[in-house]
Amino acid sequence: MEDAHLSQMLPVHPPRNYPRELEQWIELDDGTRVFVRPMIPDDVTRIAHAFEVADIETIRRRFFTGAPPTDRTHLEYLANVDYEHRLALLAMDEQGDSVGVGRYEDIGDGVAEVAIVVEPSWRRLGVGSMLLRLLEEPARTQGFTELLALYLPSNRAVEDLLLQLGYTDRTFEDDVVALRKPLP
Repeated sequence: MEDAHLSQMLPVHPPRNYPRELEQWIELDDGTRVFVRPMIPDDVTRIAHAFEVADIETIRRRFFTGAPPTDRTHLEYLANVDYEHRLALLAMDEQGDSVGVGRYEDIGDGVAEVAIVVEPSWRRLGVGSMLLRLLEEPARTQGFTELLALYLPSNRAVEDLLLQLGYTDRTFEDDVVALRKPLP
Protein backbone atom coordinates (compact mmCIF):
# COMPACT_ATOMS: atom_id res chain seq x y z
CA MET A 1 0.00 0.00 0.00
CA GLU A 2 3.10 2.20 0.28
CA ASP A 3 2.25 4.01 3.48
CA ALA A 4 5.36 3.34 5.60
CA HIS A 5 6.16 7.06 5.60
CA LEU A 6 2.89 7.91 7.36
CA SER A 7 3.72 6.54 10.82
CA GLN A 8 6.59 4.80 12.53
CA MET A 9 7.06 1.07 12.24
CA LEU A 10 8.32 1.03 15.83
CA PRO A 11 6.70 3.73 17.96
CA VAL A 12 9.22 5.98 19.67
CA HIS A 13 6.75 7.54 22.12
CA PRO A 14 3.85 5.10 22.38
CA PRO A 15 0.79 5.79 24.54
CA ARG A 16 1.15 5.16 28.27
CA ASN A 17 -0.34 1.64 28.35
CA TYR A 18 0.92 0.53 24.93
CA PRO A 19 1.45 -3.27 25.09
CA ARG A 20 4.94 -3.55 23.61
CA GLU A 21 4.84 -7.31 24.28
CA LEU A 22 2.44 -7.63 21.33
CA GLU A 23 5.09 -6.38 18.89
CA GLN A 24 6.50 -9.27 16.89
CA TRP A 25 7.78 -10.53 13.58
CA ILE A 26 5.71 -13.37 12.14
CA GLU A 27 6.73 -15.66 9.32
CA LEU A 28 3.87 -16.63 7.03
CA ASP A 29 3.60 -20.09 5.47
CA ASP A 30 5.38 -18.93 2.29
CA GLY A 31 8.33 -17.55 4.30
CA THR A 32 7.30 -13.90 3.98
CA ARG A 33 7.80 -11.94 7.18
CA VAL A 34 5.41 -9.36 8.56
CA PHE A 35 5.77 -7.13 11.59
CA VAL A 36 2.76 -6.82 13.86
CA ARG A 37 2.26 -4.17 16.49
CA PRO A 38 -0.61 -2.52 18.32
CA MET A 39 -2.06 0.52 16.60
CA ILE A 40 -1.01 3.95 17.85
CA PRO A 41 -2.72 7.35 17.44
CA ASP A 42 -0.24 8.34 14.70
CA ASP A 43 -1.68 5.54 12.56
CA VAL A 44 -4.68 7.76 11.82
CA THR A 45 -2.82 8.85 8.68
CA ARG A 46 -2.44 5.21 7.59
CA ILE A 47 -6.16 4.64 8.08
CA ALA A 48 -7.07 7.74 6.08
CA HIS A 49 -4.70 6.66 3.31
CA ALA A 50 -6.15 3.14 3.30
CA PHE A 51 -9.63 4.54 2.79
CA GLU A 52 -8.37 6.75 -0.05
CA VAL A 53 -6.82 3.87 -1.99
CA ALA A 54 -9.11 0.96 -1.07
CA ASP A 55 -11.30 -0.62 -3.68
CA ILE A 56 -15.05 -0.35 -3.15
CA GLU A 57 -15.44 -4.09 -2.51
CA THR A 58 -12.93 -4.03 0.34
CA ILE A 59 -14.76 -1.10 1.93
CA ARG A 60 -18.15 -2.76 1.47
CA ARG A 61 -17.00 -6.02 3.02
CA ARG A 62 -15.43 -4.30 6.02
CA PHE A 63 -18.01 -1.58 6.75
CA PHE A 64 -21.09 -3.05 5.00
CA THR A 65 -21.34 0.11 2.91
CA GLY A 66 -19.60 1.55 -0.13
CA ALA A 67 -18.58 4.75 1.67
CA PRO A 68 -16.09 4.42 4.51
CA PRO A 69 -16.32 6.66 7.57
CA THR A 70 -13.75 9.30 6.59
CA ASP A 71 -14.52 12.17 8.95
CA ARG A 72 -11.63 13.00 11.27
CA THR A 73 -13.55 12.00 14.41
CA HIS A 74 -14.19 8.50 13.13
CA LEU A 75 -10.64 8.07 11.81
CA GLU A 76 -9.26 9.07 15.21
CA TYR A 77 -11.68 6.68 16.91
CA LEU A 78 -10.29 3.83 14.79
CA ALA A 79 -6.66 4.77 15.54
CA ASN A 80 -7.04 5.53 19.26
CA VAL A 81 -7.54 2.26 21.07
CA ASP A 82 -7.23 1.66 24.81
CA TYR A 83 -5.53 -1.77 24.39
CA GLU A 84 -8.05 -3.32 26.77
CA HIS A 85 -11.66 -2.87 25.62
CA ARG A 86 -10.48 -1.94 22.13
CA LEU A 87 -7.38 -3.34 20.48
CA ALA A 88 -6.15 -3.07 16.90
CA LEU A 89 -3.11 -4.88 15.53
CA LEU A 90 -1.38 -3.48 12.45
CA ALA A 91 0.53 -5.87 10.17
CA MET A 92 3.29 -4.41 7.99
CA ASP A 93 5.65 -5.80 5.39
CA GLU A 94 9.42 -5.59 5.84
CA GLN A 95 9.44 -2.06 4.37
CA GLY A 96 6.84 -0.91 6.92
CA ASP A 97 3.89 -0.71 4.53
CA SER A 98 0.51 -1.77 5.93
CA VAL A 99 -0.77 -5.17 4.80
CA GLY A 100 -3.63 -5.74 7.25
CA VAL A 101 -5.40 -4.76 10.45
CA GLY A 102 -7.19 -6.94 12.96
CA ARG A 103 -9.18 -5.50 15.82
CA TYR A 104 -11.53 -6.33 18.62
CA GLU A 105 -14.00 -4.14 20.44
CA ASP A 106 -15.94 -4.78 23.64
CA ILE A 107 -19.66 -5.10 22.95
CA GLY A 108 -20.63 -6.15 26.47
CA ASP A 109 -21.32 -9.33 28.43
CA GLY A 110 -17.78 -10.63 27.92
CA VAL A 111 -18.06 -10.53 24.11
CA ALA A 112 -15.60 -8.79 21.80
CA GLU A 113 -16.48 -8.17 18.18
CA VAL A 114 -13.56 -8.90 15.84
CA ALA A 115 -12.87 -7.53 12.38
CA ILE A 116 -10.05 -7.80 9.88
CA VAL A 117 -9.10 -6.14 6.65
CA VAL A 118 -6.22 -7.31 4.47
CA GLU A 119 -4.62 -5.52 1.54
CA PRO A 120 -5.90 -7.33 -1.60
CA SER A 121 -2.42 -8.37 -2.81
CA TRP A 122 -1.77 -9.98 0.61
CA ARG A 123 -4.98 -12.03 0.80
CA ARG A 124 -4.79 -15.82 1.02
CA LEU A 125 -1.26 -15.66 2.43
CA GLY A 126 -2.29 -16.14 6.06
CA VAL A 127 -2.37 -12.51 7.21
CA GLY A 128 -6.05 -12.56 8.21
CA SER A 129 -5.86 -15.82 10.14
CA MET A 130 -2.64 -14.68 11.83
CA LEU A 131 -4.26 -11.42 12.97
CA LEU A 132 -7.36 -13.19 14.29
CA ARG A 133 -5.22 -15.68 16.22
CA LEU A 134 -3.06 -12.90 17.66
CA LEU A 135 -6.17 -11.13 19.00
CA GLU A 136 -7.31 -14.15 21.02
CA GLU A 137 -4.80 -14.08 23.88
CA PRO A 138 -5.08 -10.34 24.59
CA ALA A 139 -8.88 -10.67 24.49
CA ARG A 140 -8.77 -13.61 26.89
CA THR A 141 -6.37 -11.73 29.18
CA GLN A 142 -8.79 -8.79 29.28
CA GLY A 143 -11.57 -11.11 30.44
CA PHE A 144 -13.48 -11.67 27.21
CA THR A 145 -15.11 -15.09 27.00
CA GLU A 146 -16.28 -14.97 23.40
CA LEU A 147 -15.36 -13.45 20.05
CA LEU A 148 -18.04 -12.42 17.56
CA ALA A 149 -17.42 -11.89 13.85
CA LEU A 150 -19.96 -10.17 11.61
CA TYR A 151 -19.73 -10.31 7.81
CA LEU A 152 -21.78 -10.10 4.65
CA PRO A 153 -23.15 -13.42 3.35
CA SER A 154 -21.35 -12.88 0.02
CA ASN A 155 -17.96 -12.86 1.81
CA ARG A 156 -17.35 -16.61 1.55
CA ALA A 157 -13.58 -16.21 2.00
CA VAL A 158 -14.04 -14.70 5.47
CA GLU A 159 -16.62 -17.32 6.38
CA ASP A 160 -14.25 -20.12 5.36
CA LEU A 161 -11.43 -18.49 7.33
CA LEU A 162 -13.56 -18.12 10.47
CA LEU A 163 -14.80 -21.71 10.28
CA GLN A 164 -11.19 -22.94 9.94
CA LEU A 165 -10.31 -20.97 13.08
CA GLY A 166 -13.06 -22.61 15.14
CA TYR A 167 -15.85 -20.04 14.89
CA THR A 168 -19.29 -21.68 15.06
CA ASP A 169 -22.96 -20.98 15.84
CA ARG A 170 -23.74 -19.30 12.51
CA THR A 171 -26.70 -16.91 12.63
CA PHE A 172 -28.19 -14.56 10.06
CA GLU A 173 -29.96 -11.32 10.90
CA ASP A 174 -30.47 -7.99 9.11
CA ASP A 175 -28.53 -9.20 6.04
CA VAL A 176 -25.43 -9.91 8.17
CA VAL A 177 -23.97 -13.26 9.19
CA ALA A 178 -22.51 -13.84 12.65
CA LEU A 179 -20.10 -16.52 13.84
CA ARG A 180 -18.87 -16.94 17.40
CA LYS A 181 -15.82 -18.42 19.07
CA PRO A 182 -15.67 -19.17 22.80
CA LEU A 183 -12.43 -18.23 24.56
CA PRO A 184 -11.75 -20.89 27.20
